[in-house]
Amino acid sequence: MAFLDLVNELSGTLPGLSPLLAETYINRAYSKILTERLWSFLLIDAGVVCPAQITDGAFDIDQFSSTVTADADASAALLDQAQNNTQPGLTNMQIRFGPPATTSPAIGQLYNILAVDVTDPAALVLTLDRMVMEASSADASYQCYRAYVTPPVPDFLAWQSWVDMVNAFPLRTNVTSSMFDLRDPQRQAQGLAYFLGFYASAYVPNVITGVVSPNPNVDTGTNLYELWPHPVQGQTFYVRFRRRGTPFVLPTEVQPAVIPDELIIARALGWHAYPFAQANVANFPSFKNANFPTLIKQAQGQYRELLQNTKINDDEAALQSVWSTGHGLRQGVRDFKGISDFPIDSNFMQSHLIRF
Repeated sequence: MAFLDLVNELSGTLPGLSPLLAETYINRAYSKILTERLWSFLLIDAGVVCPAQITDGAFDIDQFSSTVTADADASAALLDQAQNNTQPGLTNMQIRFGPPATTSPAIGQLYNILAVDVTDPAALVLTLDRMVMEASSADASYQCYRAYVTPPVPDFLAWQSWVDMVNAFPLRTNVTSSMFDLRDPQRQAQGLAYFLGFYASAYVPNVITGVVSPNPNVDTGTNLYELWPHPVQGQTFYVRFRRRGTPFVLPTEVQPAVIPDELIIARALGWHAYPFAQANVANFPSFKNANFPTLIKQAQGQYRELLQNTKINDDEAALQSVWSTGHGLRQGVRDFKGISDFPIDSNFMQSHLIRF
C-alpha cells in the first residue's frame, strides 16, 4: 500500500486526526519496524574502487596552510580524478607529502581532499581538511590514493563483508584504526589491503564556525573507514552491507512486500494515534466514550502477533531467528572458533582439526 493510502487509512480509523500528523505517525511506526530485525530487504551490495596511487610531479606546500598547489605534471596526472563522474573522484581520495628528491612521502601525514580548484588546469589547487604539518616546500613529493572509504548509501548500518574478487580473499572488518596506529603508526604498510577498520565518527558541523569536519563531501552522520595496508597499487572490492532503511517521502512510495500494511497501521495506532487521542479526547467527539486503554492494548497485541508472523516470513529469505548455540563458527564469537577472527578459507579448515 502506498504511503498516501496508509495515511488515509490511519486518518479514517481515527476521524479527526490531522493528515499531517498521520504522516508523522506512519513514518514513526515504519521506522520502528525497520529496527525490529535485520530484514532481508535491507541487505545490499556495491562496488568500491581504490585507484592506483598518483605520484607524478610535485606540490608547492606551505606549512600550516590548508591549501596546496600542484605543478603541471601533477595537475595533468590528477585531472582525471578531479572531473565529474570519475570513481572515486579526487575529493574521495587522500594525499600525503614528503621532502623533494628521493625521500618518500610515505612518512607524511594523511590529509582528506575537501575541494579542487580547476580554474587553471595546469596548476590545480587542493583544499585539505586541516593545515599541512610538513615543512614548506616548492617541490614536495606526494602520494595521492584512497585510504578512507565511506559507505555507498546514507542509511548505512553495518558492513557484512568485503571481498577482493581479483585476488580472491575477504577483508577482516572487525577492527578499528587504533589497531593500525599500534602496528603501523606512519602507515608505511602499503600494497594490498587486508583489513578495514573504523576510522572516524559522524560528520557534523562545528557549532561555532559551521565548518563540517573532517569531510563535507559525504553525508552528514556517515562514518569513515580505513583500509590497511593502504591500497596504493590499486584495488577494487565487492562489498555487502546492511542498511537502516529510510522513511516514506513521496505519497506513492510503497514499503517492501514482506512488511504488511496491517503491521504499520497497528504500530501507528497502538503507540501513537490512540495515545494522542486519549490525551486530546476533547478534540475527538466520536471517541469521547471510547475505552482507549483497551484500544491501545488491542493494537499493541495485534502488532506483536503480526510482527512475529512477518519475521517468520522474512526468515524464508534470510534465516536468522534461530541459532545453533553449539556451532563453533557462529557469527560474533570472538575466540579461536569465532568467525570474526577465524581463517575462513576452506584450505585451512580441511588441513586442521576443527572441533564443532
